[in-house]
Amino acid sequence: MHLVRMNFSGVPPLTEPVAFKFDEQVNVFIGPNASGKSVLLRLLAEHLTGTAPHRMGYPWLSLVSDDEFDEFVEDPGVHQPPNFLSASSDWPGVNWYVTEKLPNPPAIYIGAVREGLPGIPDQANPDGFDDTAAEVLAGTFSGSRTIRAALRLADELRGPEHDNPQARGRLMDAIELANACSQQICAEVIHDSRSHNYIPGLDVRGYLNHPLADLNRITILRLMGLNTTDTRKFDHLPYDEQPSFSAYWENPDAVPIYLGHASSGTAGTLLWLRWLALKMVHHYSFAEDWARKPAILLIDEIENHLHPTWQRRVLPALQEHFPKLQIFATTHSPFVVAGLKRGQIHRLYREGGVIKTDKLTDEEKEQRIIGWTVEEILREFMDVDDPTDEVTAEAAATLRWLREQY
Repeated sequence: MHLVRMNFSGVPPLTEPVAFKFDEQVNVFIGPNASGKSVLLRLLAEHLTGTAPHRMGYPWLSLVSDDEFDEFVEDPGVHQPPNFLSASSDWPGVNWYVTEKLPNPPAIYIGAVREGLPGIPDQANPDGFDDTAAEVLAGTFSGSRTIRAALRLADELRGPEHDNPQARGRLMDAIELANACSQQICAEVIHDSRSHNYIPGLDVRGYLNHPLADLNRITILRLMGLNTTDTRKFDHLPYDEQPSFSAYWENPDAVPIYLGHASSGTAGTLLWLRWLALKMVHHYSFAEDWARKPAILLIDEIENHLHPTWQRRVLPALQEHFPKLQIFATTHSPFVVAGLKRGQIHRLYREGGVIKTDKLTDEEKEQRIIGWTVEEILREFMDVDDPTDEVTAEAAATLRWLREQY
């Protein structure tokens, strides 16, 4: 169950039609700034989640079966411009004769600005105190909303009228799967894939010590912490900022640390992966095989806050832990592009003020970018002729011009 092709135009800077054939697993959009990469992700997210603006002149994106795609694009009828998205035959709604009622795969959108991370407050936080977990998860991603969603889910899955031990276990599994994926990416920092430690704070600490505190809620709060290999030294922090004591002593060398004291790369990776896992496990009603069900991840600037070493790991880690995930990502990093298979790179470029795609030759589209150096990727795929500082690049360009002239 995956998206197959797309034809779109009508939203700046995509004023002329651009066409894509998508890979079933990974699709990485590359190109210069203001070439429409983020616009494409946002458009896909809006239409897949049903949040596209309903206003005059806003181009609609129609979902059709892949067998009908060429016919619709060539003869769009009332659709002007001809904007179509096709999906595999098992996608709900594309084939009327399919009798099995399958749920739509969830679409999870992670924007380029990672709001709500430690030190980055939410710019807009519409969540009310009484919002349900579903209402929180329906919002846009932010770090604080991820934690809020986990707490709401924990609250909703307890109590005699909603008590569901199996679902509570799947909720813990979702957070731990996200942690394991994060550990694979941030291997130098994250100690293990389980977070055994409470988060800090005077109020939270008092709550955790209360004899009537809900154990399931405590477990979720503990999972918001992190075990790290960093040196244990928090004396310089105020009391309410210091990590509280761990409830586990299996590994006395594990260092408890609050997520807010981790780097932006570590905290950001943990939180958006947890958001992905929470959205999926909730969408599939805590089914046993929720992590192996299809989903669409749309993530802008997937390399945000990540060292190049971690940039190389992020796509393989996602594919390993979420095997049915179809990934749509934008990037400016050659380390993300390195190792991709043929058909997984979609390059946008400007020509005479118009955004175009598929600049790659047929031979290039069939290439596997395995074993390529960063410099080769920059030159061949990202149009960076001289991967060095601007002054040296300009001097090299002048030298080449002089050689051609004389």
